[in-house]
Amino acid sequence: MFWFFISVAIGLAIVGAGYWRWRKGVAAEIAEGSEIEWAHFQKHEPEFIAHLSEEEFKSLYARVNEPRFPGYALAALISFFAALPVIFIALTAILLVAQSVGATPDEVAAAERLFIEDDKLIFFKETPPEAALYYIRDLGGFYYFFGVLLSWLGIVAFFTRRYHSHRPGYLRDEIIRAKP
Repeated sequence: MFWFFISVAIGLAIVGAGYWRWRKGVAAEIAEGSEIEWAHFQKHEPEFIAHLSEEEFKSLYARVNEPRFPGYALAALISFFAALPVIFIALTAILLVAQSVGATPDEVAAAERLFIEDDKLIFFKETPPEAALYYIRDLGGFYYFFGVLLSWLGIVAFFTRRYHSHRPGYLRDEIIRAKP
């Protein structure tokens, strides 16, 4: 498990470095585009942007035109794997608390109920009682799977809400909003 997390961390670091490099190129293109748009507005609609300095306009232009999704997707991926150990610890603690208060079925008693005459399982027909015990213990993996899945859905919901709540409008709308 340790090597899995190390390999995922290395992979995410490589993807993060690629994202950082890509974002530098995009920032250069956005800076060039903002200069062109500033010149266009100065020439054709100077009264529309009279309340803005060139730096404020470039900041608004970058906010509107910067691609935001790759950054949010990378942050969600990093959150998935950074939260995984905490999620496993929390799920184990929940399971231990549930076992201590008797909220989970007794594995041995449940395994004995699966048998009919001559030590035969209803489901498997010719399996010893120990196999039924292992089968019931493995059902806990089912709950771990859905616990991790629900926590990841919570992370996706968080980043989706943040992405949409911080969404800028069109450039003209942002210029109008910037008026004092």
